[in-house]
Amino acid sequence: MSHSYVWTSEYVSPGHPDKVADQISDSILDLYLQHDPDARVACETMVKGNSVYIAGEITSKANFLAESDFELIKKTIRNTISLIGYVHPEFGFHSESCSIHMNISAQSPEINRSVDKNQSLGAGDQGIMFGFATNDTPTKMPLAIYLAKEIVQYAYRLIFTDFIGKDILRPDMKSQISLHYNNGHPTHIDSLVLSCCHSQSLSLRQLQELFHDKILNDIKAIIPEHIYTMFTKDTKYYINPAGEWNIGGPISDCGLTGRKIVVDQYGADCEIGGGAFSGKDPSKVDKSAAYMARHIALKTLAEHEHANNIKVQLAYAIGQEFPVSYRIYDSLGKEYSLGSFSLNDLTPSAIIERLELQNPIYLATSHKGHFGNSSYNVQGINYFTWEDISE
Repeated sequence: MSHSYVWTSEYVSPGHPDKVADQISDSILDLYLQHDPDARVACETMVKGNSVYIAGEITSKANFLAESDFELIKKTIRNTISLIGYVHPEFGFHSESCSIHMNISAQSPEINRSVDKNQSLGAGDQGIMFGFATNDTPTKMPLAIYLAKEIVQYAYRLIFTDFIGKDILRPDMKSQISLHYNNGHPTHIDSLVLSCCHSQSLSLRQLQELFHDKILNDIKAIIPEHIYTMFTKDTKYYINPAGEWNIGGPISDCGLTGRKIVVDQYGADCEIGGGAFSGKDPSKVDKSAAYMARHIALKTLAEHEHANNIKVQLAYAIGQEFPVSYRIYDSLGKEYSLGSFSLNDLTPSAIIERLELQNPIYLATSHKGHFGNSSYNVQGINYFTWEDISE
């Protein structure tokens, strides 16, 4: 007896208000790590209207909160907003004219004592973290979020390529992919949703034609053929299903750091521990251990040719070095050992050292996505090290 169902994941562009907040938090984190690799940062951002609000706890030898250095933080924030694409006054939220408000205090001394021990580093908080890897896609990410990301990121890139310097597509976008499954295997794409903020000069019909004539056609050259053929005559397309959308970004919706934690991880295909990533230094294991869990999942998948997907769970207690639990398993219920890893590799200090997490690499993670990107090196700094299992 066959069993069929439809399964959905979504993705958002860097211009989505919540991702704007994430990127601002991570740009501030990077600023501190550039000058103090041991900085303790928990930086939250809210964007609303044409205003940016920064709050949180920071303890560092780099005192950018002093009046004389405050302008450096402001410049970092404005540069980040500009990078995202909010550079036209018509958008309402604007990199140069937005107001910036800050409320930062030092990290709790009680947390400091539990985390920074003599020769070791305890977990910066309790929590559970998941990692996932699958052979279903080139990036080892689940198929639904892989496709949702490819589509929305291609549309977003048009702002900086075909439409550079023009107000046509605007940075705020969302995508959603629904896959039809039969007996546990994806057969075709049931529906695709893409909502793009756009200028008044582009009608809804023109936007829909842009999607079908360019975006969907060009995606064919990016993704593998066996995945592209899942777009069939029965696939339903919802392009700006609510109609024309001219007012987007923080003008229309408040954005908060850490509100897109499912998008930041594996979509609907893997549980999440609940901890957000952005604006946190790597002593916070809800960030660093999640990267390590992905690294272990990728490594385990590569070492077991008969496995199609691997899931990893890690859990920590605040102030403690070693995880209180770990589990590595696949969708068939088969359990796996740590393999080439040991418990000593799972302490916060060991994770930070192995994955080189004290570098200023985090704006890239919230801009490009935390997982499913190739590792690379820029000026001696390695990015997305957790994706590299070549050693």
